[in-house]
Amino acid sequence: MNVAFIGTVLYPAKTFRAISRKKIGTIAPTVSGSFVIGLEDGVYGYDFDSNASDKWCDPMQGCSENRFNDGKAGPDGRFYIGSMGPDRLRGLYRVDEDRSWTRIETDITCSNGLVWSLDHRTFYYIDSPTRQIVAYDFDCESGSISGRRIVVECVPSHGFPDGMTIDSDGMLWVAHWQGFCVRRWNPDTGEEIDRIELPVERVTSCAFGGSDLRDLYITTASVEMSLQDWESYPQSGGLFRKRLEISGVPSYRYNNQT
Repeated sequence: MNVAFIGTVLYPAKTFRAISRKKIGTIAPTVSGSFVIGLEDGVYGYDFDSNASDKWCDPMQGCSENRFNDGKAGPDGRFYIGSMGPDRLRGLYRVDEDRSWTRIETDITCSNGLVWSLDHRTFYYIDSPTRQIVAYDFDCESGSISGRRIVVECVPSHGFPDGMTIDSDGMLWVAHWQGFCVRRWNPDTGEEIDRIELPVERVTSCAFGGSDLRDLYITTASVEMSLQDWESYPQSGGLFRKRLEISGVPSYRYNNQT
């Protein structure tokens, strides 16, 4: 398998103390060196040096039934984040540079992976319960999406597609919840072309790192596990690393300097 188990991720006591009682859905860098964070009650700015947070906006308008989940900065400098939960306000949102927001997709159940094609003309997205990876035409000037189509259909034995990243060949690497693996998909053909098997069931996301962006870091979860689950998968909730021949692409940053 040749996948390195790094260990269970533990935050230092000081880190995130200003927001540690709120569920963190995602975090992305900004061009100023700070971070934008999706919490259960809104989108925040966060500075590690001062450990200060600032609430920017609340696209879910105070709805306590939902929370934000996966999100990333886009190639246009905006922030894109999706929500999960039972309320009708769940969806996929865009936060512009001035912190105003727009809901760009509705009827989302559990928003997860999102990436952009290498030419920035296509936006790939996952609503996990659908077991689909979909693509949209992406307008980098306006941040709008259109022309939804399915590019990958997952079968039940795959589990549920979750977090996602893209490599320098334009192929999609997708974590599969209840699937024990990360799969590499070709979005042009819908075919699986590679797979990384893992000793845990709940695989949540993946991202490229390292000096040459050839280390794939893989996160996993340990929620709702029984004693029998722990005995079978004791590394659940851990962070894994896989060295690859292919590299990823650098992350985009939210443009908070306009």
